[in-house]
Amino acid sequence: MSCSFEDFLPLTRQFFAFVDANSVLKSAIAELLARNQNSVGEVQNAPPHARICGETAEEAATIAYSMWHSDATQNNTYRSQLGVVVKLSDYKEWYVEPLFEYLDETLDEANIVLALLMRYKHKVEWYRRDEVRELYQKDTAHGETNLKQHMFEFLFDQGLPFHVEPTAASGKPDIVSLDGTHHPFIGEVKVFDPDGSRGAPYVRKAFSQAYRYADNYNEPVAYLIVFNVSRKQLRVELPSEPDGVPRFELNRKTIFFVTIDLFGGTASTMGIAETVTITASELTREVEESAKLET
Repeated sequence: MSCSFEDFLPLTRQFFAFVDANSVLKSAIAELLARNQNSVGEVQNAPPHARICGETAEEAATIAYSMWHSDATQNNTYRSQLGVVVKLSDYKEWYVEPLFEYLDETLDEANIVLALLMRYKHKVEWYRRDEVRELYQKDTAHGETNLKQHMFEFLFDQGLPFHVEPTAASGKPDIVSLDGTHHPFIGEVKVFDPDGSRGAPYVRKAFSQAYRYADNYNEPVAYLIVFNVSRKQLRVELPSEPDGVPRFELNRKTIFFVTIDLFGGTASTMGIAETVTITASELTREVEESAKLET
């Protein structure tokens, strides 16, 4: 905020490099953009001289990130992006302050769902894989429930406010946020076990459920967490941003897909694993067919 015009662009590059290297900030940005796709589109389609303003703090932060990041990515100064000469103080007020204020508030709330899910994934795969896999194997009839409870305990310890739907409930997500948060945390947790009855069709159906829940709650973002309890690899052909998390986008809804692999290892210890692939077109078809059945 205090740098000169000459230092603004190089410091901007340093800032975005820092964001990309920080999993928490990167996840916060990913969720911000997913929740405000209309604002992202406004920036992408705006004429050179346009000054875009958001109606909410989130929209302002989305516009700020999109415009400012575009400048840095294109190796431009802030003046060439806008097409007019503006004061540096104005540019900072328009695009720097809103983003910093949003990130500061988000970090204070400790309500960064994607970052916490990725932290849980890494903890399990790096340090607790055998322990968590045993939770499933010792009681496969209730294995999926046991895995859910393990993840819920981690999220609770991290301070994420949420409540768990009853296991017998139908038509409701496994997890939703408690009141008082900006956005409901809509999460669906499933097991991938193709040698049983929970193979690719089961995962595709879970995607459709997560999408429907996001639509029912009028939320742009939901999360599907899949525990792979098989030695087979699950491959979902979805695009991913620099955060590396696959996402499914349809009709302004974004479903983040997090896979937790409970059978890890190297090629020398596991051999060449069989791969089960799910394509984006299959997921789209699943959502569309589910919608037809509901009508």
